[in-house]
Amino acid sequence: MEARARARERGRGGAGRPRSRSGMRDSRVDERRRTYKVKIAEAIGAAFGTFSRIPVPKSAWTDFGSTHALAAFPLVGLAEGFLMTAWGHVANLFGVPATIVAAVLVALPVAVTGGIHLDGLCDTSDALASWAPRERKLEIMHDPRAGAFGVIGVVVYLILQFSLFTALPLTAGAFLALLCSLVFSRALSGLAVECWPAARADGMAAGLSPAKKRAAIVVPLCAFAAASAAGMVACAQAVGALMAVAGLLALAWYRHVALSRFGGVTGDLAGWFLQWAELAMLAVLVAGGMLL
Repeated sequence: MEARARARERGRGGAGRPRSRSGMRDSRVDERRRTYKVKIAEAIGAAFGTFSRIPVPKSAWTDFGSTHALAAFPLVGLAEGFLMTAWGHVANLFGVPATIVAAVLVALPVAVTGGIHLDGLCDTSDALASWAPRERKLEIMHDPRAGAFGVIGVVVYLILQFSLFTALPLTAGAFLALLCSLVFSRALSGLAVECWPAARADGMAAGLSPAKKRAAIVVPLCAFAAASAAGMVACAQAVGALMAVAGLLALAWYRHVALSRFGGVTGDLAGWFLQWAELAMLAVLVAGGMLL
């Protein structure tokens, strides 16, 4: 009887035997890896779903993805920069006039993001121009209607941006530095939302960062900021370093305005900072190309 049982066990190839500890450990590691990959995909999907008009699957809209979208926010800038770089290459290849090149470069970010950051620029310009008390400023920002000062602010911004793009050299180095600046600005914006107090408990900034200074958000954003700053330096040398400095100076200005006039950050303020930081870095890139 025992001999037959042993023979049957050998015939099954040991399938009935309990798994070894190492096998169970490997299975748990694989499961954790799959879970980690799913969470990364959810955060990336939520970032593109929140900050762009690029379609994402409904599976990305999970509680985890929504509260960790900031960690992948710079990837939206990477996608935007890729499209702008591709357009610059095509324009250079076919000798497209500078004004048309600039017009498309102005329109592409709006097409990718749906103008969400320009909306923040508009609302914040309205609030700052009011010189009203803090609570009233927040009410003005929350108002869906655009005021005169908001419209003026957006028009001035777009004129400046268009003018700078007409002077941007159509070289690979310039466009790659521009791409890196779009990643850098979003990394800084995300860090500000994650690390600074929210001006409103029910605002977009508070919803994106329900618990402040989370390592799962801060560490990836710091990595994106460091990598994109290094990329600007690699692509544009001294000009790239000055671009990073310009972005950091814009961040310091943003902190002063947000905390002194609004008591914290909001989604609109984050968009306002993003636009001006990118314009400042673009101005340095163009000026550096003219002077150096």
